[in-house]
Amino acid sequence: ITATIEKDLWASGTVNEEYLKALNSLFSNFPRLRATEPATLSIPHLVTSLKTGSEACQEAALDSLFLLRQAWSACPAEVSRAQSIAAADAIPFLQYLIQSGPPRFQEKAEFLLQCLPGTLVVIIKRGNNMKQSVGNPSVYCKITLGNNPPRLTKVVSTGPNPEWDESFSWSFESPPKGQKLHISCKNKSKVGKSKFGKVTIQIDRVVMLGAVAGEYTLLPASKSGPPRNLEIEFQWSNKAADPTSETV
Repeated sequence: ITATIEKDLWASGTVNEEYLKALNSLFSNFPRLRATEPATLSIPHLVTSLKTGSEACQEAALDSLFLLRQAWSACPAEVSRAQSIAAADAIPFLQYLIQSGPPRFQEKAEFLLQCLPGTLVVIIKRGNNMKQSVGNPSVYCKITLGNNPPRLTKVVSTGPNPEWDESFSWSFESPPKGQKLHISCKNKSKVGKSKFGKVTIQIDRVVMLGAVAGEYTLLPASKSGPPRNLEIEFQWSNKAADPTSETV
């Protein structure tokens, strides 16, 4: 069946939904098949069908991926890892289904997404209102995620609204559940305050949405003048992390 699906994709770019339903039926009725090499080899075709097929094809492909995922806890570790890596190509489309797909797709899409390896990218864009009474501050950010070593932005000395536009990435075997990102904004200048504040951000939401951006207020709050904040963007995807990233 996998060979037939592959032939269909090469010939027309689409798959007959009956082939997908037959594959789903096999996985459903013969659970041991889910841990086999042919099952692993079918995943790229299931992902392609999920991305490009009709709604009926998408549903059959999603059902098959869901059944495979259910078996990972009982599979040999190398099998579940190979299958999860292959299925990670579906991350962007699963995020789309959660936000815009048919309601009946959403629960299975969420279940799959919560188990696939991916990359978290944090982009520190700029800071606002980093003022001090004398001179320009030399501002940088310290980013800490879990027990990983802290990461630092460059030091910027161009006034109260420093711009970094720096990205930092971490690769995960599975999405970070309940983890918090801690970002502190500091002044390296010998003049003025040494710290502008910090912010703690729960990062679970970005896994489902794909990208989240906003302004985050630093605490403690400024006693005079407007609040100090950081403009930050978060991304979760199946894209390979840059060579300086860390694996979690």
